[in-house]
Amino acid sequence: MKRVKKFLSIVCSLAMIISLAACAPANESNAPEAQTEESGEGQTAEAENVALKENGKNPYVDPIKIAWIPTAASEANGTAWGKGIEQELEYWNNVEFNIFDGEKSSDTQNAIIADLIAQDYDGIILQAWNSDASAQAVADAEAAGIPVVCINIDVNTPHAGLVAMTDVEAGYAIGQRMAKDLEGKGNVVVIQATPGAARGESLEQGFQQAMAEFPEITILDEQTAEWNMEKANTVMQDFLTTYGDQIDAVFAHNDQMAEGAGEAVRNAGYSDIMIWGANGETKALEYIEEGIITGTVYTNCYDQGATAARMLMMYIGSNIDTSSFTQTPVIKMPPMTVDLQNVAEITEDMRW
Repeated sequence: MKRVKKFLSIVCSLAMIISLAACAPANESNAPEAQTEESGEGQTAEAENVALKENGKNPYVDPIKIAWIPTAASEANGTAWGKGIEQELEYWNNVEFNIFDGEKSSDTQNAIIADLIAQDYDGIILQAWNSDASAQAVADAEAAGIPVVCINIDVNTPHAGLVAMTDVEAGYAIGQRMAKDLEGKGNVVVIQATPGAARGESLEQGFQQAMAEFPEITILDEQTAEWNMEKANTVMQDFLTTYGDQIDAVFAHNDQMAEGAGEAVRNAGYSDIMIWGANGETKALEYIEEGIITGTVYTNCYDQGATAARMLMMYIGSNIDTSSFTQTPVIKMPPMTVDLQNVAEITEDMRW
C-alpha cells in the first residue's frame, strides 16, 4: 500500500509538472529572474502537444531498466544524486538500476545513451557534461520512447524534464549575504568555473546582479580555476600576491575552489577574508565548522536525485509520450545559505 500511495501522489502531480516549466520561490522583490535555457525553462508546455504511448508499462509488474549517467561517477555530488535515485527506486522491486560513468566526456555520455537505446532501457537520468553536445543523443532517446530527465545541467532539446539547483538565485543570495557582511563596502575577487560552463555562468549572473546593487563594492579580479581545488589554491595565492590585504571577500563558483582558496588564505596568514563557495558538499561544511571558509549555498542532492527518479517513474507509469513535448518541464530545488551559525542544521544524513 505504501508504494501505491506514493505512486498515486506522483501521478496526481502530473498536471502541475506538465503545465509548469519552473517551480521556485520568488519571495524577494529584488531577486533575479530565473535563468532561461533553450530547452524552454520559464515557458508553459501546451497541453495539446502531450501524447500518450500506445503500449505503456505497469510500473509495479513489468520489468523496468533505468540508467543514471553522471558527468563523473566518483564526484561527491554525482554520488549523492545516484544514492538519492537508488533509494527512491527501491520502492519498485521490478526496477533494474544501473550507473554509467560519463568520464567528463560528452562523447562517452553520448555513446552510453546510444547503447542504452539499443538495450531498450525504459528511462535515463543524465547530468550532461555539455548542453549542446548531448542534445542529439537525448533527442534520439526520446524518439525511441525513452524519457530523459536531466539533473542540474540541461541539454538544448525538449525532453522529459530537468531537476535543477537554482544557480542564478544562489549566486544572488551569496552576493547579498557577502554585501551585508561587508556593510556595503569592500573589495572582492572571484574564482570562476571553466569558461562556458552553464552552472558557473548562472552563478556569476546572480552574483553580478547582487553586486550591481552595491556600488561601493569593487570586484578587483576574476580568474578561472576550472572547478579545481589545487588550481584555485594557486589562483588565490596570485590574488594575495597582487592585492594583499585589499581583498575583503572571495566568491568561488564551487566548494572545491572555495576550499583551495581557504587553504591559500590560511597558509598566507590572513584571518579576516570572507570566502564563499557553492554546492554544500561535506568537506565544505567541515571547513565552515573549522573556520577555513565562511559559507556556501547548500542543496540537498539526495532529494534532487530522488525527485528526478519520481519524475521519471511518473512518466513510465502514466504512458505519457515525452517525445511530444515542445518545452522541457523544470523542477527547481531551493537553495539554503549556510555559515557557522546554521551549519549544524545540515545533519549527517543530509551531508554528501
